[in-house]
Amino acid sequence: MPGVPHAAGGAVTQTGASRKVSGVRVRLITSLVLFGMVATACGSSTGTAGRVTDGVGGQDGAGAPTATASVTSATAAEPTVTTAVQLVADRLPADPDAPTAEWVSGVNAAGWDFHRHLEGNAVSSPMSIGVAFSLSRAGASANSAAALDAIFGFPEQGNHSAANAVGLLLAEASVEPNTVEVANRLFPDDQFSPRAEFLETAAAHYGATTQPVDTANGDEAAGVINDWVSGRTRGLIPMIVDQRTVQGQQLILVNTVYLKADWLKPFLADLTGDGQFTTDIGQTVTVPFMRDHRAKDRRYVLMESANAVELPYVGRDLAMWLIVPHERDGLEAVEASLDAAALAELDSVAQSGTVKLTMPKWEQTLPPADLFEWLCPQGFCAGAGFDGIAPGIFITSALHSAKVIVDEKGTEAAAATAMAFLESMPPPPDLTVVADRPFLWAIIHRETQAVLFVGRLVNPAA
Repeated sequence: MPGVPHAAGGAVTQTGASRKVSGVRVRLITSLVLFGMVATACGSSTGTAGRVTDGVGGQDGAGAPTATASVTSATAAEPTVTTAVQLVADRLPADPDAPTAEWVSGVNAAGWDFHRHLEGNAVSSPMSIGVAFSLSRAGASANSAAALDAIFGFPEQGNHSAANAVGLLLAEASVEPNTVEVANRLFPDDQFSPRAEFLETAAAHYGATTQPVDTANGDEAAGVINDWVSGRTRGLIPMIVDQRTVQGQQLILVNTVYLKADWLKPFLADLTGDGQFTTDIGQTVTVPFMRDHRAKDRRYVLMESANAVELPYVGRDLAMWLIVPHERDGLEAVEASLDAAALAELDSVAQSGTVKLTMPKWEQTLPPADLFEWLCPQGFCAGAGFDGIAPGIFITSALHSAKVIVDEKGTEAAAATAMAFLESMPPPPDLTVVADRPFLWAIIHRETQAVLFVGRLVNPAA
């Protein structure tokens, strides 16, 4: 599969200007699922064209009305395309009785398993992979559905209601200055008609709109898809597919998860300086480290072979957990001792105290990864049937790509806060953590305990 070009670090293009984004910046998490036809042909698409309201009123993403502020600048960046967009159904409100916890637990576990499948520096989104396959399951044949249920632990009843509830809860965390967006779009060939039931489920439970493209013209179809992805990522990812990826396909299902969040307790940029990081192969590399000038009140967990420190974001709906092994070569053993449930439960077992933290600035990118390398040994391979989308449909490709950038808060407020710390001498910290060795990190939505992103950093200079 072709590579995914990505934006250079350090700047976000928005309405023609560049601005620095602070906290953690997950540039793009994308899951791409392509479906092909067995020798049958289907009729032309007959849906009614409509106006796109991405993220507003529940269309095309996790945008409930309570979260419209998070998408107003994003929608302005989305380019206009000539292909009509079909709105099949309004997104449903969250069902309070949906099996949300079961859905999250299964998706977290599958995402952790995929993370463990990756080697070296790793970054991925359990949420993006889970949403993409949860949506595709709406059209899966019996055997394919059973395989997906076994891998992702989807609830036997209420799977799509649970996915909808989680998506809407994530949208509620999208409050300035933070942005959390989950978006889905279906791109069928303009001579292909998915079943109405599948389209209705995609719209009502996943906020997905349908945009027909001419996949016989691979360049044109790729351009339409890339325009949408570029809009959802504020122009950060201008291209996700090329002509070879979409040529002759009957349906391309694309999911994106975008996160931009500011630290609740930012680092002072003036204190960032070079330090030594020991990699997984014992080499020493020089990288920039962010440092607490004084110990700060933070939550932490003392583990048997590691220390876990919480770095909450503004609003406290989201937090990154940094898990640093005691031993320089201890990350493999730490990961082997953990599972997705243990990561999600860090919030409930944490204690509070003063922590002095030193951690590197870093960027990580996962080039497009073939998910079938992970899925096929578990019984779900290319060629799996999706008769619920249309007779004779089968899956041909599944890709996942991710990028994360972690840095200090690049605003004047950081300097003002640091100046206040300089005015008095605090007591000795309860815990000092220096992340100068391979470590694990995870970003968790506190209300649902959903693991949005998870990664392993073994060499920040790679």
